Amino acid sequence: MNHMKNRNFNPDSVEGEYNLAEMWNTFRGARLRAGAFAGIFAGIVMQIAGMIFHATQGDEIIKGWKIAGLPILGRDALTYGFGEGFVVGTLTFFVLAIILGMGYAHVTGVNNKKGLFGTSLTWTGFSWVFITNLFSPSFRAYYEANISRGGMFFAWLIFSLSLMSVAWFDKEGYQKK
Repeated sequence: MNHMKNRNFNPDSVEGEYNLAEMWNTFRGARLRAGAFAGIFAGIVMQIAGMIFHATQGDEIIKGWKIAGLPILGRDALTYGFGEGFVVGTLTFFVLAIILGMGYAHVTGVNNKKGLFGTSLTWTGFSWVFITNLFSPSFRAYYEANISRGGMFFAWLIFSLSLMSVAWFDKEGYQKK
């Protein structure tokens, strides 16, 4: 697995196939750290896009920051203003964004732009289907809030494409050593 030591490894340059299982079973702390930072960055980009979306819909612009608090606080999470719904929702959102960013970094393992782009499109589909359409509606407060599933698809697309920043964060981490 010598090719995995090169962070800018291009899968197209490998003769035959490379061993994905070996890559996924190798702990790479710097890569996970880069994924955490990419998750934070992607979360911020997603929330900015959400603020624009909610403003155009006539909703409170910080509604997107509160949605992650629905499973914990129930419908009180969407109470108007910068109350506990905003704080709990924001903290919950960024914990989940960090976990998703670390998962993305672990699954991709390389900084090849084509590979990251394809993975981002797949990540969008899986996030939208499993998180938005299957998991989140199992919380009654989320289901009752009637969150736009179409809007969430574009939010996941923005989040997933922003996760491609893992390549930048990974390069930066290795340059400082």
